[in-house]
Amino acid sequence: MKVKKPHYGVNVLPSLFSLTNLFFGFMSVLLTFQGRYRPAAVLIIIAALMDGLDGLVARATHTPSDFGIELDSLADAVSFGLATSVLLYYWGMAMAGPPAVFFSFVFLTAGVLRLARYNVRSKVPSDRKHYQGLTVPSAAIAMASIVNFHPIPLATRGSGFLVAVLTLIVSLCMVSTIPYRNFIKAFIGHRIDIRTALIVSVSLFGVLFYPRYFLLLFFGLNVLSGPTVALFRVLKKHPRKKAEPKVIPS
Repeated sequence: MKVKKPHYGVNVLPSLFSLTNLFFGFMSVLLTFQGRYRPAAVLIIIAALMDGLDGLVARATHTPSDFGIELDSLADAVSFGLATSVLLYYWGMAMAGPPAVFFSFVFLTAGVLRLARYNVRSKVPSDRKHYQGLTVPSAAIAMASIVNFHPIPLATRGSGFLVAVLTLIVSLCMVSTIPYRNFIKAFIGHRIDIRTALIVSVSLFGVLFYPRYFLLLFFGLNVLSGPTVALFRVLKKHPRKKAEPKVIPS
C-alpha cells in the first residue's frame, strides 16, 4: 500500500502568517523606540489580523499542528506582549519612573501566562464558543487602539496613573477565568440572519470611515463584556431578596 506524502507546501502557510505577525510586532517595537507611537500601535493591530488569519488558514487547509501552536504563541508573546508593554511604557507611563516599569511588565507577564495556559488547554476538546480570560491579541488591540486614538505621548503623572490602572485591569482580565465570547466562531460557519448582517455592515462602515473610533469602542466594549456578563450571571443566580413589609400593629 502506497503511503500518501503530506503536502509540506500547504503546511507552511499558517507558519508564514505567524512569522508575518512576528515581523509586525518587531517593527512596532522599533517604531516605539523612535517615538512614532501611532504607526507602532497600527502595526500591533495589523499583527493581530495576521494572528487571526493563521488559525483560519490552518483550519481551512486541515494543517493544524503542535509546531504551529507553539510558533503562534511565541509570535504573540512578542507582537502583543512585548510590543504592547513597550508601547505603553514609552507612550503613557515613562514619566512615572520605576512604577511604570512594573505596570508595563505586568502586562507582558499576564500575556505570557495567558498564552501558556491557552497552549495547555488547547489540547483539551472544547466548543470554542468562549475563551477563558481575555485573549492576548484582544487585550493588545484594546490598548493599541487607545494609543492610535491619542498618539501624543502623555506628560502628566495623573494621566500616567490612569494608564497604569487600565493596564492592570486589562492584565487581570487576561489571566482571569472569566468567559469571553469567541466572535470569529460566532460568525463563521453559521447562517447569517438579519441581525448578524446588520452588525457586520455597521462594523465594516466603522472600520472603513471611522477606524480610530470604531477600534476604540469595539475592543473597549470587548474588554468590558466579560466582567459585565459574569456580573449579570452572578446577580441572576443570587437575586436580592425583597424586604418583607413591616406589619404595623393596630
